[in-house]
Amino acid sequence: MDANAPFKYCPMCAAKLVTRPLFGRERQQCPACRWIHFKDPKVGAGIIAERDGLVVLARRGIDPGKNKWCVPSGFVEYNEAPHTAALREFKEETGLEVTITGLVDVIHYNADFRGAGVMVLYKGNVTGGTPAPMDDVIEVGFFAPDSLPADEEIAFVSNRRALAAWRAGEIKM
Repeated sequence: MDANAPFKYCPMCAAKLVTRPLFGRERQQCPACRWIHFKDPKVGAGIIAERDGLVVLARRGIDPGKNKWCVPSGFVEYNEAPHTAALREFKEETGLEVTITGLVDVIHYNADFRGAGVMVLYKGNVTGGTPAPMDDVIEVGFFAPDSLPADEEIAFVSNRRALAAWRAGEIKM
């Protein structure tokens, strides 16, 4: 399914949608009930976390980025806060518990087949647990600044940029 494909029918009343200029853009609207389709981005959350001065990365077992390294992260559920999702995803993917110590960045992306998104990226420290690849991860690794995987081995542009900043000492845990 193409995340950017237009709807054909209104999800509220099933009337055929029309496209017209609304709020500065072409948007789909229902002529019957006036519902408007706003294309909202997916929201993801992740944590760049250290243990003993090493950053924790996960090797992905699924696409996008299968077999590449990334910051443990995932999508925010409709009923959870971004920081809660980041903590949940970190534990689900690595088996490790982490404490968030601050915000790194909020990054917009649109190079994903599922559509546009916003990544809320935190920083933190590992506080417990046993490293184990879980969920959609096939390996958990710990990397020093000078031993990070090459850019082509890192799954996402946002992760490459954040890890380069960490390597340069611009992100203090």
